[in-house]
Amino acid sequence: FSAVAAAAPNGNQAMIVAVPFLAMSILFNGLVISRASAPSYLLWVFDVSPMRYALQAIMLRLGESATEEEKAGVFRVLGFTHGESLKGLVVIVCMLFVFRVLQVLFTKYMHNPQK
Repeated sequence: FSAVAAAAPNGNQAMIVAVPFLAMSILFNGLVISRASAPSYLLWVFDVSPMRYALQAIMLRLGESATEEEKAGVFRVLGFTHGESLKGLVVIVCMLFVFRVLQVLFTKYMHNPQK
């Protein structure tokens, strides 16, 4: 959200502009809208949602004490799978890099900071 704050002229507009990004992150975390229930043209959102990877890691860890039948049912419905931790880490690091670069560019070219 630092990139959004850097692009906005003031704090109030930054909060308003950030709401859709936050809403998408919350909606596509796997609990509110699961991968199985999402339309095919929105499946890419799950792949770039850092909140999904975090929630998936938490749910898989909590599910270790569940029976195999419970795990299969819950994880199948939610679309959570083992072995995506590295993919989630790569997504988060890439997003950090891209948004940090955008933050610097927005600050430099949209607000003309004085040295």
